Amino acid sequence: MNLKTKILLAATVLMMSLPIAAQEVQSRHAVPGHRYLKEYWGRSELYLQHQAWYMLDLADKTLNENTPSLKINNEREMSLLMIDAVTHEPKPIENPAVLDFLAKRMNHVIADLDKPIKGKKTVRIYKLYNCSMLFRTKDLTIAVDLNGRDGKLIPDEIMEKIVDKIDILFYTHNHYDHIDNHVRDICHKKGVPIYGTEETFKNDPKINHIRFDDLHTFDITVPKGKVTVNVLPGHQDALQNNIWIVTLPNGKVVGATGDQWQDEGNDLKWLKDIHKRLPKIDILAMDCWIHDYDEHVADFNPRLLISQHENEIGAHGIDHREAYWMTIYKNTHFHKNLTPYVLMTWGEWYDYK
Repeated sequence: MNLKTKILLAATVLMMSLPIAAQEVQSRHAVPGHRYLKEYWGRSELYLQHQAWYMLDLADKTLNENTPSLKINNEREMSLLMIDAVTHEPKPIENPAVLDFLAKRMNHVIADLDKPIKGKKTVRIYKLYNCSMLFRTKDLTIAVDLNGRDGKLIPDEIMEKIVDKIDILFYTHNHYDHIDNHVRDICHKKGVPIYGTEETFKNDPKINHIRFDDLHTFDITVPKGKVTVNVLPGHQDALQNNIWIVTLPNGKVVGATGDQWQDEGNDLKWLKDIHKRLPKIDILAMDCWIHDYDEHVADFNPRLLISQHENEIGAHGIDHREAYWMTIYKNTHFHKNLTPYVLMTWGEWYDYK
């Protein structure tokens, strides 16, 4: 064995003895020298990490080539299922491949936010993470449930660039997979108004706490324009959950139901045919796991549905980490309502005209 071979062998042994974070990995897809499966034996964390790099890099490329639409082609569906596979590992929030993928997807959004929108009546709907949504017109952008798990999933420097592009933030309810302390602080620093329930950051006087016993309508005026807000007093179990229905400056109406759900179904009584008391809803963002799905869709009667809450990895275990394949299955085989819907993953957008 020559000197060069001995040095290479010693370096390989040293690499395998170090924790993943301490390794100088030349390629994120594999440790140098890895040629055989046996070199991963006893190192399942590293194996899954490298597998995730491959899958998510390919998913990112394929999603960019197969953008959201009313019909999902095979390439797009397989990419969504690859994301399902990675996010249903035991600890995806600790997987650097997942964090890199999420940051990459957010940077896609930031780059697009710098581009002008064509068409005064267009609403561009961005899905960020979990139920984080942006509704953007030519003049103004509102956000709902903007969340990056206090910088753990979406770094603050990325979140600051997103907040720079929004004019108003609405929070549906006081659960930490929806609200975010870091986002709140960034909004306060940048002067972006936040609206939430009485329970949302209840000790923060800078939050606009909104809660009524019935449908309530009010206007919000910001430097870029005015929106008209209809707020409904929903619940997730006993927790207050505001349902926001917002008329944008171009006349389009968008809404978000948050985690609307009551086991007893009490809210369903007053939600029945609520669309008759509201302006016609163009776009409704609704949880993929919502109970009484068909009843809610019929009650709100939107022109387009956007599903939310798939693959929430920060707070939910595998059994409550609803997959994209499950949303596809339910909308294809289970739900009776035929309202068009668009399924998006992190860092995607769709134009409604």
